[in-house]
Amino acid sequence: MDHLINILVKISVFLSRFAPILAKFGFVDYRDAGDLEKESKLHILLVGYNGARNTGADVRVAEIVKQLQERLGKEETQISVMTLDEENIRCYFDPGVRLVPFSSIFFVDVFRACCANHAVILCEGSTLKSKFANALTLYFCEAAGIMKNQHKPCIAYGSETGEMDAFLERTVKRLCSDTYFIARTQSSLDQIQRLGLKGHLGTDAAWKFDSSSCAEWAVTRLRRSGWDGASPILGVAPINPFWWPVRPSLTKWVKSKLTGDHSLQFQLWYFFSWSKQRKRQFENYLDAIAQAVNEFVEKHPCHVVILGMEQLDADACGKLNAKLTKPAPVFLSSDHNGYEMAAVLRQMSLLITSRYHAQVLSMDARVPSVAISMDERLDNIMQEMGFCRHQLLHADDTELASELISALEYTLSHQKQIRDKIGEQLVCYQNTLDEMGDFLTSWLLSQISPA
Repeated sequence: MDHLINILVKISVFLSRFAPILAKFGFVDYRDAGDLEKESKLHILLVGYNGARNTGADVRVAEIVKQLQERLGKEETQISVMTLDEENIRCYFDPGVRLVPFSSIFFVDVFRACCANHAVILCEGSTLKSKFANALTLYFCEAAGIMKNQHKPCIAYGSETGEMDAFLERTVKRLCSDTYFIARTQSSLDQIQRLGLKGHLGTDAAWKFDSSSCAEWAVTRLRRSGWDGASPILGVAPINPFWWPVRPSLTKWVKSKLTGDHSLQFQLWYFFSWSKQRKRQFENYLDAIAQAVNEFVEKHPCHVVILGMEQLDADACGKLNAKLTKPAPVFLSSDHNGYEMAAVLRQMSLLITSRYHAQVLSMDARVPSVAISMDERLDNIMQEMGFCRHQLLHADDTELASELISALEYTLSHQKQIRDKIGEQLVCYQNTLDEMGDFLTSWLLSQISPA
């Protein structure tokens, strides 16, 4: 099925050459090149994984829009954002930002949106990789390929590249050859260059996300959850590291319809990977975190908070909570937007996280953390800060519980040094992000200048 999606993406990209002709037959809502050239505003489309209550994905796009509006001006630009659910992300933008709906069957939605804009920004962090879903990378490839065919600029902003299936690599090389990549990490840049693509090193787009408007709200909600206002707060951001990648399957879709069992259905015809072994690994992961948290709290009394950074994390959060000696309050992104989630994270005294953007957003408050990684994202950021030796663990570590206890003890006893290092690194990240914003706007203007 992944290969079928690959074929459909290539067909869509091929047809984009003939978009004005197809529009005459009502195939797409296409504004022809002449209209775009006469348009006084620069129309910019942000293509990402938004509207699914993924805190990291949403705050990244909010910051990119903010950068564009500050540097190019709201009156001079028309910014559009692709979204799976308009209501889930409306709070991040002013009314002038257009929200463009798309679904998991994205081919026509991406076609229409790309045809109707001067430039595209690929704004998802995990841009090119097979870890989560080949379809996600193909979604970005379609946008990149259409812009290439229509001789319009496409740039990937703060993107990360990981391992890909062979067929996907071939598609990336072909369709993304004209896309410029600002990589989030050096390893991603190395991979981009190995693929023969253009780019330079940058950072993540969320480093300057401001949640100060929700700081008082966060304190109030934490007090309501049982916090006394003085005790240290231990945050835990778990995931299910073992049910990726998501793959399309008509067989599983039919089976789910017949049996009524949708427990492993992601969306429509997409399903999580699962097996007895994966289930056992997931339970071991949760057991290890729970054991470490229970032992740590017994020795160092603190208020525990569980954070679900994406609505998909609700299951992991609930199952972890059931294993704790004392149930903890749970803050889920399905209930709280990025401003609220970031504000809660910034009240933590110590953080255990398997979510990359829980790490990123907590660093504004210099929160010491222990990462339990499932892929290169947390590995990269911990390496950049020099925290790999004592504060980086992996979800499939056989001695995860004991390693986590040791890591928590180390982090607790070295808080000042860790906070100071976070503060130093944060300044570097924020300065790099400012440079990225300047490059992005100058690059866009150099690529296209509407009359």
